[in-house]
Amino acid sequence: MAFTPGTKGVPDDLIGRNPESMLGRNVYDGTFTSPLVVAKARAIAHNLETMHRYCTAHSARIAPHAKTTMAWSLIERQLRGGAWGVTVATAVQIRALFAAGVTRVMLANQLVHTAAIDWAWQASAAGLELYVFVDSDIGLDRLAHRSPETFEHGSRPERISVLIEVGGEGGRTGLRRDDEVYALAERAAATDCVRLAGVAGYEGVFLDPNGADPRRRVRAYLTRLASAFERLAGAGLIDPSATPVLTAGGSACFDDVIAVCGPAAAAHGADLVLRSGCYVTHDHGLYERFSPLRSDPSWPTFVPALEAVGQVLSRPEPNLVLIDLGKRDVSFDEGLPVPLSHRPVSEPAGCAPAHWAVTALMDQHTFMAVDPEDAISVGDFVSFGISHPCTTFDKWHYIPEIDDHGEVVSVISTDF
Repeated sequence: MAFTPGTKGVPDDLIGRNPESMLGRNVYDGTFTSPLVVAKARAIAHNLETMHRYCTAHSARIAPHAKTTMAWSLIERQLRGGAWGVTVATAVQIRALFAAGVTRVMLANQLVHTAAIDWAWQASAAGLELYVFVDSDIGLDRLAHRSPETFEHGSRPERISVLIEVGGEGGRTGLRRDDEVYALAERAAATDCVRLAGVAGYEGVFLDPNGADPRRRVRAYLTRLASAFERLAGAGLIDPSATPVLTAGGSACFDDVIAVCGPAAAAHGADLVLRSGCYVTHDHGLYERFSPLRSDPSWPTFVPALEAVGQVLSRPEPNLVLIDLGKRDVSFDEGLPVPLSHRPVSEPAGCAPAHWAVTALMDQHTFMAVDPEDAISVGDFVSFGISHPCTTFDKWHYIPEIDDHGEVVSVISTDF
């Protein structure tokens, strides 16, 4: 696809040309329009390698959550780096990844839409190895009752693998009671057209960012998740035709998943599959505060890779500047952008003063508090770190990936 006049950040002379035309350009040469979000190539490579090494050292697998980036160039690198498969949140994301060549996908939700279920069975016949969460009799029945015996091309699909989802009070999806988990597992094990592959859960919803022990509820939930897996495996309900799966692990607490669930997976020869997604770019907010590697001195920490660059539009008051960056450009659901550097017009960039702070975002404006004596003027550039990369990626169709000098080495294309 070619850049269009509405493509954010792209220099005027590249309109109508393809993304490869951006390679070799420098994002600080004055031709890139503002605002702009860039990705740091060195940080991405470091994060991919760090996560791969961490999982290998702890006998865990990684099925990175593609909804973070929905960027094939990044997902492909994760797969080349040894990912077990890829996690998604929606049927459309399954379709997009299967079309790109991914053959093992985990849907971290129930699959309930009739047309999507029909497509999933067709894709299974065509080589898709699909794992789907279930947390209800209805969810299991909808999946199983749509399974066709044969297809027009004459092949019979492989069975779709189901993972019983364990939830918790005040959590998100998943069964709340242990007796419900066991009962649904018995039904799944007795259903011919699907195979019961294991147990799934999500611990991140129990993280208490402001608590004295932020992960107390996380660990309690994971203990229950591990116990549920051990009970089903011990009862012989999990299909032995393939390696069992025990899966959890967002980007904030995957070390707890390994510590609590790892022994249960190892005892039954199961794959412990983490589903972290945000590690690939990390951030300057939520995950910078709660990344597991921050508390483990034996491992290098992840490095923030995304940076948003905006230009000062106005300084209407001595202690306030307005920048052309807003909710349409950067995430704000898990924290406001963090000022990183200041680049006056025609001058080298320097670190942003520690007292600069974003106080609010509107659709196309950032409100930043400064001191009256600070030398920052209309036309200056300010770079920001973001919190929660998922909701920054979905605002950009093209993101330049740059080296340490600002030269574009790749263009990340997203498919939301």
